[in-house]
Amino acid sequence: MIKFTLYFTSVLLSFIDQSQMNGWCFMEDVFVNITPICDPNEDTINNDPADISNDNTVNNSEDLLCHICQQETNSVTISPCGHIVGNYCANKFSRGDVDCPFCIRKIENFENLFSLTDHEFEKRSPYRLRVLTENETNNLKSKIQNGMTDEEFMARFWYLRRCQEPDRSLLLNIRSHIITLDDRIYIAELKGKLLSGEISEIDVYKNHFKQELNNIEYVMLYLFYTEFQNPYKEYEFKVRNNYLDFIYT
Repeated sequence: MIKFTLYFTSVLLSFIDQSQMNGWCFMEDVFVNITPICDPNEDTINNDPADISNDNTVNNSEDLLCHICQQETNSVTISPCGHIVGNYCANKFSRGDVDCPFCIRKIENFENLFSLTDHEFEKRSPYRLRVLTENETNNLKSKIQNGMTDEEFMARFWYLRRCQEPDRSLLLNIRSHIITLDDRIYIAELKGKLLSGEISEIDVYKNHFKQELNNIEYVMLYLFYTEFQNPYKEYEFKVRNNYLDFIYT
């Protein structure tokens, strides 16, 4: 029954979304220009690539960087194809039903894998919760000053993890199914406080990031993860449940 409800809701959301896209074509699309706020080059947590590497390296590849992330040493051999990747990327592949990214062959085992706990995996992820740098804070303030929509504000601080970017469909679903007039009034207050420096973006994030999702919110995010994180949808939801425990500044 629950699966049917989720399926029915997802189909309904999809139809509504399509009708919105078709019906609003004559209006200015305020969700076209979604530009990133977070800059991976500004990351202040793991400036040293060794921070996400491990000492369990393979002798004949210890001088080669992982071809996936280019940040850690190749150390894990994918079998049976024999391709080698870094330990973090191997852990990511092991958490989803994915094929070898190099030859698209089914992965049966990971040789020399150093398994990371959920906490360790999230700590080393580029999508962890962190305070924005000065440049990123200026990017955020600039976007607010230039008319960041309430839907994008809600998507970033209510539903998406640090450094994840909303897409047009997610914002349309928030507009149609989630956001209320009271939310808009409250978000206007938060935008003003962010611009004045009365509060920081990390305060907004920690106080509003939703860990408990209703059915509509779950389906909305499921559709978002389906498009961008297809093999890892369930893991994405698992991380959301305890994401606020991962605070690194």
